Amino acid sequence: MSTLSIRPAHSTDVPALSAFMESQGQDRCSAAYLEHWYFRNPSGSASVIIGEMDGRIVGMATTNDHIFEKAGEEVLVGMPQKVLTDEAIRGQGVFGRLHAAAEKACLDRGVEMFLTVTNAASTPIFIERFGFRRLPVPRMALLLPSIGAAPIHSEGCGPPGERAPNQDTWRMKKDAVHFSWRYTQNPLKEYTFLQVSDDDNGGWIVLRRIRRARLPMSLLMDMVPERGGTGTKPLKMARRLALHQRSLGLLALEESWNSSSLRRASVATRSSGLTFLVKGKDGAHTQALLDHRFDLAFGDLDFF
Repeated sequence: MSTLSIRPAHSTDVPALSAFMESQGQDRCSAAYLEHWYFRNPSGSASVIIGEMDGRIVGMATTNDHIFEKAGEEVLVGMPQKVLTDEAIRGQGVFGRLHAAAEKACLDRGVEMFLTVTNAASTPIFIERFGFRRLPVPRMALLLPSIGAAPIHSEGCGPPGERAPNQDTWRMKKDAVHFSWRYTQNPLKEYTFLQVSDDDNGGWIVLRRIRRARLPMSLLMDMVPERGGTGTKPLKMARRLALHQRSLGLLALEESWNSSSLRRASVATRSSGLTFLVKGKDGAHTQALLDHRFDLAFGDLDFF
């Protein structure tokens, strides 16, 4: 077998990286999307590691890094995403070498912990070989669309209002720059934005229409109530927007701040089925992180 060389990718590698991913049956990986998602992340931190043989890309591993906050503390969190090897060389350890290089690059940049959501095929590898541990599975609420005046869509997602203090749960830090990068500037152009104006319970919501089991559904990607609100009014408007999108239901992940509002408005809550994993800087740190609480929204995950 030819020698495998592993190195960080640069922006100039994006067209070839996109072509490799498409050749391996990956979607949502156009050159424009990869450039935006990894090289324009406002955190300024991401790992894009490529493996090459004879000058040809045969594998890649990525993380996208975000600032998480809790009780006034902020840390940089690495979120492993794509790990992909050419079908012809699978089973030869390339997967592990690429991921290890991505993790090292993260630690060298100051990443304090890793969070990821894995599929059925990669979960055993992340747990048994990479040292990740399971966190509680996020719960998901199903809300029915609501009849009412159709909301007027916004052109983009503006700056969020003041968020409630976060005392004991880690959550992704989201400011105006983050929302603009994540949604407004995103080249996939698949999001619908709505500003809810209300003196007591306004805010922003972001929805994406999908098909689940071939049925049209809307995902609540993000919801940011102003002035530490509970999200009751934004949820009401999100349900109306789901009806306007001709969706049969609205799906949302429960977070610590919105759990009570979601449960009151939902017709059902259940496990999201997402495999949520964490890893610290070493085994002891990883064990300690299992006692921490984490909030996730659908918009915090790249494949949503």
